[in-house]
Amino acid sequence: MKKIYLPLLLTVVLFSSFIRPENPANVSIRILTTKVISTFAFSPTSGDYLVYADEQLIKDYDPTGIFQMNIEKDSILLKTFERTIGRFASIKFYSKEKQGEFKIKSVVPQSRVRTYDGNMEVGLTADKSQFLIVNKVPLENYIAGVVQSEAGKNISLEYYKLQAILCRTFLLSHINRHEAEGFQLCDDVHCQAYLNKATEANIVKGVFETKGLVIVDNDLNLITSAFHSNCGGVTCNSQDVWSISTSYLKSVKDTFCIHSFNAVWQRTIPLEDWKAYLQLKHKLPVDDSAKFLGTTSFTQANGRSTYFTDRNLKIPLKTIRADFKLRSTYFSIEQIGDSIRFNGRGYGHGVGLCQEGAMRQAVLGYSFRSILNYYYKDVHLVDLSALNYFTQE
Repeated sequence: MKKIYLPLLLTVVLFSSFIRPENPANVSIRILTTKVISTFAFSPTSGDYLVYADEQLIKDYDPTGIFQMNIEKDSILLKTFERTIGRFASIKFYSKEKQGEFKIKSVVPQSRVRTYDGNMEVGLTADKSQFLIVNKVPLENYIAGVVQSEAGKNISLEYYKLQAILCRTFLLSHINRHEAEGFQLCDDVHCQAYLNKATEANIVKGVFETKGLVIVDNDLNLITSAFHSNCGGVTCNSQDVWSISTSYLKSVKDTFCIHSFNAVWQRTIPLEDWKAYLQLKHKLPVDDSAKFLGTTSFTQANGRSTYFTDRNLKIPLKTIRADFKLRSTYFSIEQIGDSIRFNGRGYGHGVGLCQEGAMRQAVLGYSFRSILNYYYKDVHLVDLSALNYFTQE
């Protein structure tokens, strides 16, 4: 690897004209991942599509029409409204134009119509029980779709720029997550939510105005660009959630999110359920009233904690959150009659960028660079093409 001086690289990258690839690479994303689909429909909405079945070009069909596919005898039955075309192991829809767009709808089970850019390839999973549908899409178009799925509409341009950089960094640092399965990432939150092409003009603008920008640490490694909905006033250290310490995912106080939608929450459960939980899962002798008494009162008044503790009891808060499906680990506990109430703050794992806090900062006029450095410590924005040049073998 070439040895470089980081300040020199950052000067070149941040204050010079960026060297950008003219044509962004395509990425392959499995779509409709969480649905077990046995029948679905495909329809071009922009541009003519060529159809290949088992690598052979299919002819004599309406290029603007609707195709239906369903699983039959361990193969894919392809048909239109006019005729049955045949059974195949794989089907590919390739746009003749650079900016092709198509709609897809699950028929069995029923779901809403989704729209995507690019091309589509269809096969079956290894056990032939469901479809494997992959969208081959230009990288920046994919990022725009992710930003809309992860952040929503009607938010400021400056926030969309930052969210685009985070999502691009995540994509490129996890690009081969599903390579063994025949695609790169999925459309579920396991990777990044990707539910549709972007339709918001500001999202597309924010993505392409930051095209190629990614976040690296002092060693020029792509960072773990973690984000969550709301931190409740304080973000978490990465090691407190994932047992992995980083130089940049450090706890910060955040007063920008505390009046947002997901800032506070409550959850009440029967006292007997809390007793049973501590007894059965954590071996607490709840028949001893003295030992149980302390478990009905807990607070994080002085900042975030990592564990729920009482005498010899030490339970990771993330375990309690998962077991009771709580919105966050930032909660207090109090007994109210025959119930236990969790008084919580924030929504999500709490590491990295607080989305609602960042959105508020953007509304107040902070730049995306300023917001980035508020939540991530000792990180740098670089252009991917320049980074590739300086770090090549």
